Amino acid sequence: MIRKMYIIQYLDQSTAWFVRATVEIQAAHSKHQKGDIIKVNHQNYLVIEDFGRLRVKRFDNEINPFIPFTDQIPNK
Repeated sequence: MIRKMYIIQYLDQSTAWFVRATVEIQAAHSKHQKGDIIKVNHQNYLVIEDFGRLRVKRFDNEINPFIPFTDQIPNK
């Protein structure tokens, strides 16, 4: 399924954001959950919302705010 993915960027220390780019992707799912990680062209993107539009932001191995912190710590 081909979908448009809207890559957004938040303004510094704000909840305001703007659309940085729009990319068409071949999606395996018709619906993504908030907090999912999507990999496109060797870049990771964090799903912000997927209601009418698939909005994502770049994810650079930071803490995922949508998943409990204890689930993000690797077991040693």
